[in-house]
Order: sequence, then structure tokens, then C-alpha cells
Amino acid sequence: MGMKKVLLMLIICGEALKINAASISKRSVLETAERVFDWQQQHPTGVDLWDWEYGAYYSGLVDLYKADPKIKYLKAMTDMGNQYNWSVRPRPYDANVLAISHMYLDLYSLIGDPKMIDKTVYCLDAGFDRTPREPDVTFSGNRYWWSWWSWCDALFMAPPAFAKYAAISGEIKYLDKMDELWTITHHYLYDSNEHLYFRDDRYFQQKTPGGKKVFWSRGNGWVMGGLAKVLEVIPKDYHRRTFYENLYKEMAAKINQLQLKEGYWPSSLLDDSHYGGMESSGTAFYCYALAYGINSGLLDREAYEMTVMKAWTVLVGHIDQNGRLGYVQQVGDAPDAVKVDDSEAYGSGAFLMAASEVCKLVSK
Repeated sequence: MGMKKVLLMLIICGEALKINAASISKRSVLETAERVFDWQQQHPTGVDLWDWEYGAYYSGLVDLYKADPKIKYLKAMTDMGNQYNWSVRPRPYDANVLAISHMYLDLYSLIGDPKMIDKTVYCLDAGFDRTPREPDVTFSGNRYWWSWWSWCDALFMAPPAFAKYAAISGEIKYLDKMDELWTITHHYLYDSNEHLYFRDDRYFQQKTPGGKKVFWSRGNGWVMGGLAKVLEVIPKDYHRRTFYENLYKEMAAKINQLQLKEGYWPSSLLDDSHYGGMESSGTAFYCYALAYGINSGLLDREAYEMTVMKAWTVLVGHIDQNGRLGYVQQVGDAPDAVKVDDSEAYGSGAFLMAASEVCKLVSK
């Protein structure tokens, strides 16, 4: 039995897991990430590559490329960009369309070809002249729910694009617009008692069968991932940076408490009997976001390293011999059942994000 399986069995049995960054090599992290990349490239899901599912995947791939600059990673990204003419789907107010722009903007920062971002900039600029002008982040019964950031997933999709372009252009107005839109959504969807986001307003009054509030793991994973990507590029002296740092730390502390002894987070964060069992996409986003926090100095390493490494180990334990990450909850908007064979591009993308940060934590 390989070491990976031994570690996984120890977790499942609930025994004390003596694992830290010193017990995992950078090489093993990057090799595992490469296997996941290879599998995902060979198994397209059928959706358009500029859609949000693949936007999250390419967001992870560009993170991996920055950590491990393999030509095949760069080729996969530039091939995609050229195939779609570096475009975003023509729905400029819809946060989802900007997920693919994470990769476009990061590649522009590395390569400097203006065609990589001209359509993204057009979409960002449209955000300054919205119709209707009055914010409406209601979701239930709102046929135009996508016009504002009315669902918590949006806080991963769009804000990093605004923040990254602000860093590229030096124009603070893009950060200010991001902050304006995030703040509207925050006041509507954030539960300040639980330190978690409702997915949207349909869940304000819902309860699990066990009587707990419904907080979706991947939904809050989207938010934590978005916070990490925004904090990575917001200037230290930006007048609202403290809000994002404090929000990140508050959520991180809550997520740290909610990790199960096996190393993963359940689909329904406050009630692991509600669609309980392994779920990879939320777990991968938390692994990424918390590892980023340690690496950036926002989180105390001693308090969070074990959480990250347990999450990493359980994720690796659910990658099959071909490189497929299993137990990825399918496209949805609430906790749901997950099967071992379930996989999606955004799950692979979140795993690649995690790999890009975990490899910075390890000592060799």
C-alpha cells in the first residue's frame, strides 16, 4: 500500500495525523497537479471554454503556471485564448463571464499582448454604466438576477478581474467599482453571526433537516477564493484593503473550525449530516485560500498549517490513477449529494490553485 493510501486511511479512521509541510515535497505537489491538468485536458466537459466552469479551471492553471512554468500549461492557455479571440461572453453585467478574464489578465501581465485583455476591459468598463442604475441584489423572483452580484459565487468570478486590471492599468477606479459592488452584496448576503455567506436570498430562512442554517461549502469556497485573488493584488495602501483583510481572517477562522477530522469540508457547512461525505470543490478552494493566507502572512502558520495539509492530503487521496479528482459536486447552487466519479473543470481548477500555494509551504 502506497504512502498516500496509508495517510488517507489514518484520516478516515480519525487517528491523529502527524503531517505538516515538511512531510510533503514540492516535487510531489507539482507532479500531482500535472496529473490533474493532463486528465482535465484530455476530458473536456462539453461546455464552452470561456464559460465560468472553465474560467475557474484556467484561473487555477495560470496560478500553476506561475509556480511551475511548463510550456504545455502556457500552450493550453494561449490555445484557448486564441480559439476564443480572447473574448468574454457578451453579457457585460454578469459576473460569471469575467471568470475567464483572470487568466487573460495574468497572461497579459506576463506577455504584454494587448489583444489578450481588450475585450475584458470593454466588459469591465460596462460596469460603470449599469442599467438599471439602482442596485438590486435580490435573487428569488428576479428575472435579472445576473445584472448585479446577487449570488455569492459572483465574488470569485468578477472581483479578481477588476482588481487585476486596476493593478495593470494603475487606475484606482476599477478597485473602487469592485469595492462598491462587493459591499452591496456583502451587506445583503453575509451572516455576521456565522461569518459565512448565504448563497443567495432563497436560503435566508431555509434550514437543514437537522435545523441548521444552510451554508453551501462551494459557495463560501468561491468567496474565499475570490478574497485570496483580490488580496493578492490590492495595494497595501488602498483605503479599503483593511475591510478585505478583516473579512478574509474572519471567514478563515470560521472555516478552520468547520473542517471535519477526515480533512474535508461537507457540502453543507454547518450540518455534515445534510448531504454528508467527501466533497472536493469546496475543500480545494479552502485549501487554496488558507494556504495563500499563510504564505502572505495574513494567517498564523501554526494555527492553519495542519488544516491546509490535511485538506491537501485528503484531496490527493481522491485523485484516481488517471488523474481525475473525484467527489466534485456537480453544477448547482446548494448542498447536494456527491459521488466518487463526479468531476468538473472548476474542481480541477480549484485543485490547481491549491497546488500553487501548497508548493510554497513545503520545505523541499
